[in-house]
Amino acid sequence: MAGVTVAILSPGEMGSGIACLLRAHQFRVITSISGRSSYTYNRAIASKIEFVSSDVDLINQADYILSIVPPSEALPTARRVGYAYTYAARGNKLPLYYFDLNAVSPNLAEKVEDVFSKPTAGANGVVRFIDGAILGGAPEFVQGPGGVGGVWRKPRVVVSGKEKLVGDSGHLLEEVLGLRWVGDRVGQASGLKMCFASLTKGLTGLAVQSFTTASNLSLLPALKEELAIFYPPLLTFLESAVPAVPPRAYRFVREMEEIADTHAEAGFSRAVFSGIADIYRGVAQDEVLGKERSGERNRGQTVDDFADTYGEGMRRREEVNRNGNNSGAQDGVELEKKWMGRAVERMATD
Repeated sequence: MAGVTVAILSPGEMGSGIACLLRAHQFRVITSISGRSSYTYNRAIASKIEFVSSDVDLINQADYILSIVPPSEALPTARRVGYAYTYAARGNKLPLYYFDLNAVSPNLAEKVEDVFSKPTAGANGVVRFIDGAILGGAPEFVQGPGGVGGVWRKPRVVVSGKEKLVGDSGHLLEEVLGLRWVGDRVGQASGLKMCFASLTKGLTGLAVQSFTTASNLSLLPALKEELAIFYPPLLTFLESAVPAVPPRAYRFVREMEEIADTHAEAGFSRAVFSGIADIYRGVAQDEVLGKERSGERNRGQTVDDFADTYGEGMRRREEVNRNGNNSGAQDGVELEKKWMGRAVERMATD
């Protein structure tokens, strides 16, 4: 769609995949990566995303903004765009659409909407906000037999809210992304994501604990054998899902907390998913698995190696605590500081 510009914040694994999908359908894709790392820069280059000099420049040029960031960055990113919007001069461009496609609770989705709920000076009127969520992995082009033709394997993108896409460009964007409208209220798409991820990433977190404990007991092969007999599709899913955790564990911590908040709003205890958040936090803090990055994998690429590596890390931490003469609490503080620093670095680079 020549002349139609989509801005992606930011070009991480999912954002870069969506950029490639949009470019294949003739959309122009831009981003602002001021302050980001060479890792993010190189990924954006590989996806042929155009760079703009500032957030104001991005807003002036974009027709649609897709926010695809870690859950903890959803609200700060919206505020960053909202602030830049007050200095924008979009001229005669159509109203700007802002899609929040992040893994957040319905309550947080409403807070993001509030950022854009009032008219601002500079640009034209109110930003049109759409609540959304992505179910599945990043888009990928799968070539046909012999390299001839092919199809795009795409995630499901669910959206909700009173704003709807209009015009030829809006309808094409809806078709290319495969948008599925699930309601007229902001928070419904985010709520669906939370309930979906409860059963996928929640289950994966339980599998991390189960497989690691089985490995510690020298029972992992036996556990996998029983799963293969009684629940073969489950084993197939987990053998793919668990090895994919290490580069994403730091994101999953906050996502589990958002899920806990969602269920708490429905009257349930936060305990279950707060516990699973702790499981993912342990992976993110691990001295080996916590350093893994998408596209640069070394360890934990199979269930067996993941469980062995994570188990070894847990034993090392326990030994340090035992030999530390009651210094375990201080070690825990230092470990948390190290993990937080690593998480902040990842959010600035992924």
